[in-house]
Amino acid sequence: MRESEIYDLLESYDFKTTRYVSFKMDEIPPIDFFPVVVKLESDKVVHKSDFGAVKLNINSYEQLEQAKSDIIANVTARGVVLDDEDRFIAVQMLSGIELYVGLVDDAIFAKTIVFGKGGIELELYKDVCYIDINAQDEEIVRAINLTTISKIFHGFRGFEYSIEMAVELIHCIQKFSRDNPQIVELDFNPVILTKSGLTVVDARIKKGEAALEKLGSLRKNRPHFFTNERLALIGASSDSTKVGYAIAHNALAFTGELFLVNAKGGELFGHRLYKSVSEIVGDIDTAVIMIPSHFVIETIRELILKNIKNIVIITAGFKESGDYESENAIANLAQTHNFNVIGPNCLGYLESSKKLNATFGTGGLRSGELALLSQSGAVLSALMDKAYDAGIGFSHLVSCGNMVDLDFAEMIDMLNREESCKYISIYAEGIKNGKEFLRAIRESSKKFYIFKTGKSAQSKKAAFSHTGNLSGNYAMFKGLMESVGAKIEDDIEALLFNPFNEVKNILVVTNAGGPASILVDYIVDQGATLHTFTPEELEALNAVLPANWSKNNPVDIIGDAMADRYEKTLEVVGKIQEVDLVYVIITPQCMTDTLNIVKLCELCEREGKQKVYPILLGGHEMEEAQRYLRSKQIPFFKTLQSATSFL
Repeated sequence: MRESEIYDLLESYDFKTTRYVSFKMDEIPPIDFFPVVVKLESDKVVHKSDFGAVKLNINSYEQLEQAKSDIIANVTARGVVLDDEDRFIAVQMLSGIELYVGLVDDAIFAKTIVFGKGGIELELYKDVCYIDINAQDEEIVRAINLTTISKIFHGFRGFEYSIEMAVELIHCIQKFSRDNPQIVELDFNPVILTKSGLTVVDARIKKGEAALEKLGSLRKNRPHFFTNERLALIGASSDSTKVGYAIAHNALAFTGELFLVNAKGGELFGHRLYKSVSEIVGDIDTAVIMIPSHFVIETIRELILKNIKNIVIITAGFKESGDYESENAIANLAQTHNFNVIGPNCLGYLESSKKLNATFGTGGLRSGELALLSQSGAVLSALMDKAYDAGIGFSHLVSCGNMVDLDFAEMIDMLNREESCKYISIYAEGIKNGKEFLRAIRESSKKFYIFKTGKSAQSKKAAFSHTGNLSGNYAMFKGLMESVGAKIEDDIEALLFNPFNEVKNILVVTNAGGPASILVDYIVDQGATLHTFTPEELEALNAVLPANWSKNNPVDIIGDAMADRYEKTLEVVGKIQEVDLVYVIITPQCMTDTLNIVKLCELCEREGKQKVYPILLGGHEMEEAQRYLRSKQIPFFKTLQSATSFL
C-alpha cells in the first residue's frame, strides 16, 4: 500500500496521523503546513531512504520543486524507471520524541508488535521491546518498561508523558491487525510523541499469508499426562550397563502398578519380565519405550490396543538423525488415537507425587515444588545431579527430546493442574508454537524461569541438529517471555536455585576484600539490593569484630579470621530481620578453618530465616568442606559469578 492510502486507512482505526498531500509527478500542490517531508510514493521503491527518495525540512514551493528533481535523479541513478503511476507525498513535519511501532509476522510467535526508540536511531541502538498481539494492559506496560526510552513515561528530566498513550497506540495496532489479517508487516517510523499524543508521520505496510495459519493449534481434549496408575517399561534390562536397567531400578518405588517388558522374559528386581505388551492383563496408562528405533512403531500399535494414554520414547535415532518419516508416523498415531507422546530421544520423566522416577539420570532425588522441563537430556541429567548435591527437590521432571507430540505449552497447561508444582523451570532449544507457549505462561498461576540456547547462528544450527527444532529470534524470545512475566536466565544452574530465592536484601560476609568487591558488582548487575546497616546493627558488629573491619556491607572480617570470628559475625547477622540472603565468602588463608566455617553456615541457616550460601574460592584446600556440604546436600558455590546467577 502507498503511504497516502495507509494514512486514510489508519484514520478509520483512530490512529492520529500527520497532515499530508499526495500529488502527481508533474504537480506542485497547494500546501499550508510547511515545513514538510517530501517522499516518493512508488511500488518500485520500498525503502525510500536507501534510494535517496526522502527530503526533509522543505519550507517553500521552490524547495519542493528542487526536492522532486533531486529524488527523481536519485532513483533514476539506481536504475528505477518512474512513470505516471508513481506519485509524491508531502507530509507535515512535527517536533517531538521519535518513537517506533511495528508489526512482524514471526515464524515462531506469529503476529508480534515491536515498540521502542524510533527515527534513525532505531537500527543504531535497537532499543525496542516485543509485545504479543494478544497482550493486555499489564503485559504491554511490562514490555514497554523493558526499554530505555520508557523513562520518558516516568518523569525523566521533567517529561510528563503518560504511558497510557503508548498503551492506547498498541491497542490500535492490535485491533488493526485483527481486522486486517492479510497485513503481515508494518512500520511506523517515526511516531512523534508530544503532549497531545502520538502521531504517525511515516508508514509502510506489507500484505501476505499469516504465519499463524501455518502454526496451527494445539490438540484438544488430550488425556492428562500425570494421571498414570499402570506403567509399563518396555525394554527393561538385567544388564546394568543398559538404559533399561537404570530406568527399571529408578522406577521401583512407583506407587502404582509396574510392569517390566523384555522379549527374553525372566525376572528383574523381583518383578516378572513380560515377553510382550500383549501378555499384560488390562489397560496400560503409560509406557516408557527403551528399545531399538525400528521396533518402536510396532510397539506403539500394540500399546494402542491397551488403551494407552501416555508414551515416553527414550529411544534416539529419529528426526535428530534424519528419520523424519518414522517420527511423523508416531505423531499421526498419537493424533489419531489421542494419546500423549514425550520424546523421542529423551531421558524420561519424574513425578514425585507417585514416587515415579522413570529417568536414567540420578536416582534418589528429593520431592519438591519445582517442575523442570528440558529439551536436552544431557542438560537435565547434569541439573538433576547438581540438585541432588544441593538438596533441591522436584515435583516433576520432563525430558522433552524431539517433542514429536506434547510441547511446552501443553505441558504447562497440565502442570498448572498439579498442586505439587509451584515453579516451572525450562531449558529450551527451540519453540514450535510460540503463540501457544505465551498463552500457556500468561494463563498459568506458576512462576517461570527459562534458559534459552540458540542465541547465535552457530548454536541455532547445533540445537537444530540436536532436537530437530527451530530456534527463532533470541531477542524476540527474551522480550516476549519477559513481557508475560517469565524470568530469563543467563546461567543454566539458575533454573534450580532461582525459584527458591525471592531475594530482596543481601548481606555479604568475607575474609577478603577483593572477592567481595567483585561479588557486589555481580549483585548490582543482577538488580539485587545490598542491606544498609542501622547504627544499632553496626554497634553489634563492632562489639565482635576487630577495629579495622570494613564498617559496612560487605562485612570484611579480615584475612586472619578463624571460625570463632565467623561464628560471632553470623550470630549478629542472623538477627537482622530485613536480610533475605547471606553470602559467606571463604578464601584459603593459612589460618582458615574452612570445614568448621561451613558447618557454622549450616547452623546459621537452620536456626534463622535467611538463606546462607557459602562461596568457597580456592582449590584443594576447599575439597574437605565441599565433600561435607555435598554429603549434607547443602548448596554452595565455587565462583562468584555462579553464586549470583539466580538473582
